[in-house]
Amino acid sequence: MPRTAALLCIHNEAQRLPWWMAHHLALGFSALLVCDDHSTDGSRELLTQAARHYDIRIIETDAQDTDALHRREAGLNSLIQREHEHFDWMLPLAIDEYFLPTQATLSAFFADIEQHMGAEAFLHTTSIPVNWCIMGLGKIDTQQWDGPTPHPRALFTTHAAEDFPDHRITRDFFRPTAQQTLPDPFAQLQTPPDWSQARILHDAAANSRTPQARRYFDRNDHRISEGQRYLPQSMAIAAQFLQGLILSACYTLQNQDGLETPAPSSHAHKQPSFKRSHIRHGDSTLALHKGHRKLGFYDAEALQRDEQLTPLRLLQLANSPNIGWLYAEVPSSTSYLPICAPHALHVTNLLDCLPIHITSQEESIQLKLLPTGQIIPENAPLPLTLHTLPDQATPDTIEASFHHFLAEGFTVDGVKSTIRRSRWLSPSVIGAIYAHLPEEAHGLFSPILYQLFHGGKR
Repeated sequence: MPRTAALLCIHNEAQRLPWWMAHHLALGFSALLVCDDHSTDGSRELLTQAARHYDIRIIETDAQDTDALHRREAGLNSLIQREHEHFDWMLPLAIDEYFLPTQATLSAFFADIEQHMGAEAFLHTTSIPVNWCIMGLGKIDTQQWDGPTPHPRALFTTHAAEDFPDHRITRDFFRPTAQQTLPDPFAQLQTPPDWSQARILHDAAANSRTPQARRYFDRNDHRISEGQRYLPQSMAIAAQFLQGLILSACYTLQNQDGLETPAPSSHAHKQPSFKRSHIRHGDSTLALHKGHRKLGFYDAEALQRDEQLTPLRLLQLANSPNIGWLYAEVPSSTSYLPICAPHALHVTNLLDCLPIHITSQEESIQLKLLPTGQIIPENAPLPLTLHTLPDQATPDTIEASFHHFLAEGFTVDGVKSTIRRSRWLSPSVIGAIYAHLPEEAHGLFSPILYQLFHGGKR
């Protein structure tokens, strides 16, 4: 397989960056080459965390260059010159552009190109243009995509007709050399678009800054499902990013110089107690089908018969019953609890234990997923009730984790103290606790985690 790299320049793209990176890593790019234009929203921290697990190479733009367009183009050209010897092909992209081959893998894409061109011609070609495919908003109402957003490849599933003029714009795979600069995306304007082997899914409507531009790009002539092909792999990768950020923030707390590790508190009254429940609709229980990765309500017979079904358990603070956490009684093989459909799943939902706000409505309850406030389960039958479970002699692993990390109290200082003296860490449980902490939580972890879990408001 050829060595391939996707090129990207960003400025303050922490909300969209995990999805972009995860998609192209799932696709099979050998590396991601990212030029950071002095982001201040935690994008650099996210890149650094991702680079601990994948080949992601990072540089910064020249801050002395005051022309933003020239500065970013120069940064990408510097990446090409620095890394050209390490790769056979490079592809420059923007944060709202997703490469999508017709074949299932990137290596199959190049094999298909070689077969189509012939081995001799492919050996000597230096550029493979890939046309834009302008993605519309479908039925999504949006003003501007600068906050938390689900995976664009799950969210945007319609595109403009093939004869839309902007489809003639290309992003080019090129063979990098020391003299190579960014290809001209407008070089193929006289050539009709060709999507037979690949396309660039361009979320132009979602990224438009004016209503006029949004109306121009919001074309929904055809549906496309191929863009969702890599969702399972990319979401698992993005979950690794989020949980890695949480672990890294915990390690930073534990390794801060000049701070003594606190001794365990002797105030037993600080330690919270919990109520455990199943979520019911009539006689049916909310459960996860681990094979299909979907939620549903099942009767007792189905739960006993099908080993793929595991009930979801709601853990509530006994003295604050509106605060709770949801998890599968029997862990699945995935790194996060798929409680939402992909089109509604945010990066902060990529934990195997999820923070829930519970409200009572007459004789039923309503569950909202934090931090987005989304009602779950989606399109749930009503009414929903809680079926209290008996106390356990030995808490399950998740509940034991909550007992551990809330042993010093359900406060910022209490959680911080427990993390600093803990010999083991559970990123999902810590993240789920963090989502429920008050505004003072901005002093606990890094700014990017506060932005993700608390909306970035202080």
